[in-house]
Amino acid sequence: MRQVNTYPAAIKASILSKVLAPNAPSVVELAKEFNIPYQTLYAWKCAMLNKKNVNPIGGSQRPQDKSAQDKLQAVIDTTGKTESEIGAYCRQHGIYNYHLEEWRKQALESLGSLNTKKHKSEHLLIINEVKQLKRDLHRKDKALAEVSALLILKKKADLIWGDNEDA
Repeated sequence: MRQVNTYPAAIKASILSKVLAPNAPSVVELAKEFNIPYQTLYAWKCAMLNKKNVNPIGGSQRPQDKSAQDKLQAVIDTTGKTESEIGAYCRQHGIYNYHLEEWRKQALESLGSLNTKKHKSEHLLIINEVKQLKRDLHRKDKALAEVSALLILKKKADLIWGDNEDA
């Protein structure tokens, strides 16, 4: 069975500083020097590089990469502020004034699109379809009731006069 080694954080940090240093020796050379498998060093290196590239929540990211919730929050936060306050907000969050204006327009358009003619016509089509389906169901219920009544009458008639199978 393979033995799994754990390394102290201090040793791991010192090796990573050597791996990530400029003009650093190769990972294979460092693995031989410290007697650690080179796959482990590669895993540590990849993990460290991935940590550096991850943006913290609310951290700086491109304006086009912001979520709809972040965009709406920015619009809400800047509503009613002066130009200088909006400028400070934009600098702090790494966006421009025109981003805020664009996001405000998008929010208003999405709110306005709830009452457009397209949605109303789709709603009317659905209502008409439901009415038609209810009419069909009612008609089929009547037909089923009529057929079941005829079947019951036929059975009663057969019981009273007997089956006509003799004829």
